[in-house]
Amino acid sequence: MFKKIEYRRLYEDVITQIENIILAGQLAPGDKLPPERELAEEIGVSRGTLREAFRILERQGIIETRPGGGRYVRKLPENRLDRERILSNLETAAMLDLLEAREALESKIIELACERATKADLEAIERALSIIEEGKAERYEVLDHDQAFHLAIAEATHNIVFVTICELYLDLLFKIRAKTTVMPGRAKQILEEHRAIFEAIKCRDTNGAKKALMDHLRNIKTSIKKAEGKEE
Repeated sequence: MFKKIEYRRLYEDVITQIENIILAGQLAPGDKLPPERELAEEIGVSRGTLREAFRILERQGIIETRPGGGRYVRKLPENRLDRERILSNLETAAMLDLLEAREALESKIIELACERATKADLEAIERALSIIEEGKAERYEVLDHDQAFHLAIAEATHNIVFVTICELYLDLLFKIRAKTTVMPGRAKQILEEHRAIFEAIKCRDTNGAKKALMDHLRNIKTSIKKAEGKEE
């Protein structure tokens, strides 16, 4: 009788609602969005959640903040199908840019993890990995444990800034990760990539860990392009 509750983040629902209102023409290019406090109350979310949605919508090029205050809808193509296409293109471009930045950041994280990881750190990384390998997690739990795996590596640096930034970009990538994780064969591939990263860190093999990471991120980029139908 009961159905599993799908895991979602509130800001995703806010983003979807704002995008649908724009696509329906209820907000036109150049229109100003309601004040933050008023909109948060109307939707029924915290201002922090609303700000997170705004940050993503700005990165996608859907809204903009203008000097003097206020957020506005940016000019989009008139045709509905063109609008949907441009939204998808902007989102994919933002994700690919984020992955490019992630390559530089996680390369340093891997280096420090190889150098600083304690026995407890290694156990935490493997624990997150094992839960997925044993098939104990549902779809959205897999995403959470994937996030836990990368965060455990960041925590092994013993640098709180790396942990915070890592958590932020993994949250931003959640939507596209949900799409790519269910692609045929991709979940198994992710596990193999994660295992290779972990084994190299455990052996303090910095070069091997970095190579395993770059292979992992390269495959993520390929999966994103496939998911969005933009594979070259």
